[in-house]
Amino acid sequence: MTKNLTTLLLTLLVSGSLWAQNPEEALYKYFELFNIADKDAINEASDSPFVFLIGNNKTVSKNYGDSVDFEGLRKQGWAYSKINKSELIYADELSAMVDINFSRLNDDEKVLSTTDATYLLVNKNGKWLLKAGFINSNLSLGK
Repeated sequence: MTKNLTTLLLTLLVSGSLWAQNPEEALYKYFELFNIADKDAINEASDSPFVFLIGNNKTVSKNYGDSVDFEGLRKQGWAYSKINKSELIYADELSAMVDINFSRLNDDEKVLSTTDATYLLVNKNGKWLLKAGFINSNLSLGK
C-alpha cells in the first residue's frame, strides 16, 4: 500500500499537480510527504542546500531528506506529524515565510511534542520549495 501511495505521489509530482500554487499550501503538502517518509519526494519539495536552525544547532544539508532519520523518529514513538495552525507572514514572487505550529503524534494519537516553526520557501520555476526551517526549541530529527 505504501509503495502504491509513493508511486501515485511521485506520478503527481512529475506531472506537476502535486505542487502547490502558494507557499502555505506547499508546506501542508510537504507535511504529507514527511508523513509517508519519502525522502526522494521530500528532496524534490525542498531546495538545495537546505538549512535548519533548531535551538542552538545549525545544519546545512545538500537535501532536506539527508537531515532526517525516519527510523530514529519511529523509535522515539513518532507515527506522523500534523500542522495545527499556519500563517503566511511574508510572500513575494521569489520567497515567502510561513509560521506554523505542529505536533508529532504516536500511533495512539497521543501528542509527543508541539512545536512552533518558521519556514522559508523559494519559488523556482513556479514551484514553492522549502529552503530553511527555524525552530527556537529543541526538536529531534531522529538522529
